[in-house]
Amino acid sequence: MNRPPGSAVVRASPATPLSAVGTGSAVLAVVLLGLNLRLVFGSASAVITEIREAYQLGAGSAALLTTGPVVCLGIFAIAAARIVRRWSVPAVITGCLLLVLLGTALRGTPWWPVLVGGTLLAGIGIAVANVLGPILVRLLFPHRIGPMTGLFTAMVSASAGIASGATIPIDDALFHNWRATLLAWAFPAVLAVLALTLITLRYNRFSQSAPATVSTFPRWQSEVLRSPVAWAATGFMGMQSLLAYSMIAWLPTIYRDRGLTAEHAGLLLTALSVSSIATALTVPILATRLPRQSVLAVGVVALSVAGLIGVLTAGTGTAVLWAVLLGLGQGGQLSLALTLINLRSPTASTATSLSSMAQSIGYLVAALGPLAAGALRSATGSWTLPLVALLLVMVPLALCGWWAGRNVPASEDR
Repeated sequence: MNRPPGSAVVRASPATPLSAVGTGSAVLAVVLLGLNLRLVFGSASAVITEIREAYQLGAGSAALLTTGPVVCLGIFAIAAARIVRRWSVPAVITGCLLLVLLGTALRGTPWWPVLVGGTLLAGIGIAVANVLGPILVRLLFPHRIGPMTGLFTAMVSASAGIASGATIPIDDALFHNWRATLLAWAFPAVLAVLALTLITLRYNRFSQSAPATVSTFPRWQSEVLRSPVAWAATGFMGMQSLLAYSMIAWLPTIYRDRGLTAEHAGLLLTALSVSSIATALTVPILATRLPRQSVLAVGVVALSVAGLIGVLTAGTGTAVLWAVLLGLGQGGQLSLALTLINLRSPTASTATSLSSMAQSIGYLVAALGPLAAGALRSATGSWTLPLVALLLVMVPLALCGWWAGRNVPASEDR
């Protein structure tokens, strides 16, 4: 076709963010992001005894490495909605992963304050990335929210168990030094930073050429603070996280107190994390196909109830069964909580605001779980009361899930 002399060739910009960044690159970015959001927790818990011995720490000081990052998740999650006013979601996530990389690497130093500081720095990066993970899925895969949320959540759910189960074998086989082993867990963060940097460059080019009507920078929506559905989703996120972090912190200890070896007790946490992948992958797909998710929410809570009853009443011979049931419940609860954020949000701005609200408040609630369970154990000399208390938490968790599962947008139900 002939063009007038001097005319320029006009190239059409990509139609969607996914076509701009590439499907393969987007899937890899989601996988690596999810994988790096819990490695810090699992790797530290695996060598907590060695850390306590090296620095002569009490239980309270050592808790900075396990509960401290959870507190960071609550305090800094709210910052996500403000940061994305100035930078794109992929750019902010890339910056968060740089913090995770730096914080994880600092754990390899021989100084206790630097070890704590690095752990908390990584926790800050994880806090904001946690909030924006579902938003990244929404931006890149608006018609595949269920499967991609499932994939993202499966990586998040599995990562703590992977780190917990692999840290000691890696140390025994390669490093023979727990500091070097903790430093080695920075390598997955390097891969994630590279993947998200590529996504950021491509996405920012798309956003610059996108029509003015396309919103690529979500904004804070204060309506979620007046929404009963938003508060129900927040309660569901918080109480399921409280159970999850209580189990991460204490499930191996519960069974060590009952006579299992440290190795076998640690494998229970791995079994819990691996089994969570099944429901993390499937529950979001089911959720996006249902008009309401209330029954589904009660169903995944019931799995945790069965697991807790088993831990409370049965002996060590069936410990793996109860760990698997707890894992199935937790994988389903976390993936459903993240899916509900998108299902109850008509826009990316509402989703970002609801995600910030649910995770900032939710993780502050979650941080109370390990502390309260440990305090009850110390006060009573038994794990019976802490486990009964966790069972009681399942009641409001189910109620919040039922309410948040109603097909009502979070910005319209006040």
